[in-house]
Amino acid sequence: MKEAGGYPRLYCTPKIHKPNWPLRPIIDYTGSICYNLSRGLADLLIPMVGNTEHHVENSKQLVNNIKDIQLNPNKTFVSFDVTSLFTKTPVKEALTIIRRRLSVDGGLKERTNLNVDNIIELLEFVLTTTYFSFNNIVFRQKFGMAMGSPVSPLVANIYMECVEEKAISSATPDIKPRFWRSNHPQRHRQCYEPSHQQHRPLG
Repeated sequence: MKEAGGYPRLYCTPKIHKPNWPLRPIIDYTGSICYNLSRGLADLLIPMVGNTEHHVENSKQLVNNIKDIQLNPNKTFVSFDVTSLFTKTPVKEALTIIRRRLSVDGGLKERTNLNVDNIIELLEFVLTTTYFSFNNIVFRQKFGMAMGSPVSPLVANIYMECVEEKAISSATPDIKPRFWRSNHPQRHRQCYEPSHQQHRPLG
């Protein structure tokens, strides 16, 4: 999928595992003016994802975690999924969370010469200037983040980790889950970087 008129294209893929096959909108960022910047920011954020006590890397680890758990008859094992996570992630709140995490990230200076303010400014630019073309008409995404931008999965996952932590820590004993695990499959570079082009790290 190539750019149309200088703007990334919007295309859709069907969600064949859901009724009526709803479409998943994806913005092809490859070759766009923000692609390398988004990719460099994703590299900076990768170490910040998946460090909570509730994170599991894969289904094998989850099975090992739950194999010895015995459920009482009045207990229920459930799973949750977020609908349209990327487009419903509030950018302003996500940036606040990322700023807070970056401020206490002891390894940040080893990854970049940029300071926290620089990174947040660049992130805000990438996340709030999503333009794309569809049917030869140019649109701007007004809320959430673009699925197709390399940094979007990292920002969404960081935001969800914070939501999970707040929900669990503030839950009263009568509703607090006995066991909670979450997985963020788009944490690693190979999951968001399909090309083999080389790029320079930020800073």
